[in-house]
Amino acid sequence: MTADPESEQWLLLLDPAWSPSEEGQEPPVEAVVGMWPVLEENRVGKFRGNPEYRPTDENSPADPLDAVLRLMIEGSAETEQLQAMLCGTLMDVAMNGDGRPLVMKSPDDVRCVVVATAGSYRDLVVSPSWLRTDLAGLVELLEDQYDVLFNSGGPASVRLTGDFLRMTGELSEEELEEIQQAFRDRAQVQVVSSDAETPAETEPAAESETEDVPVTVTSAGPETPKAEAEPVAEARREV
Repeated sequence: MTADPESEQWLLLLDPAWSPSEEGQEPPVEAVVGMWPVLEENRVGKFRGNPEYRPTDENSPADPLDAVLRLMIEGSAETEQLQAMLCGTLMDVAMNGDGRPLVMKSPDDVRCVVVATAGSYRDLVVSPSWLRTDLAGLVELLEDQYDVLFNSGGPASVRLTGDFLRMTGELSEEELEEIQQAFRDRAQVQVVSSDAETPAETEPAAESETEDVPVTVTSAGPETPKAEAEPVAEARREV
């Protein structure tokens, strides 16, 4: 395992399904979704995904953004934390085969562009093609009348409003820096010292966001796959 010489502490984003078997037990490396280095003056560095992360079970998060979306549903994460992760994550947008995003209805009957945060979630959606992009690329594809449905058919499918995503994409570097610090107080974030075993360094992810726009985190629940199968074909006729 490789530690950052400039950091003496790490903030770990843990698999929500993992819990210590005894008080004071440190999480195993494979239960760490990713981490932030704690830098000088108590600043938090950019998020780093953990390539050695292994989901605890089939319902565990598949990737860091998936983990934060689940924490939002549980009420264990705040809007700013979700924004920070969105700004630093590549995602796959379902495409219609004609250069436009595939549109389908969410379980609460809202027309949405469909996004998968991991390959396992792409497999749950029938789509002619997929486009790998960042938040800025997603916002460019997003028309005003659409929201975004993340991980349709998965155990923690979530709808985020288009306005929230557009606002998030407009955050300044200063605002992003402030949001990075918000992770210090999260329930699912653990501080460990540099002499503890930490995941190998990966390319740092991008930054985060702020503000007060309705987020509308709507959980679709585990039954979503069946509920969402028909709207895919219907949506392809509408766009």
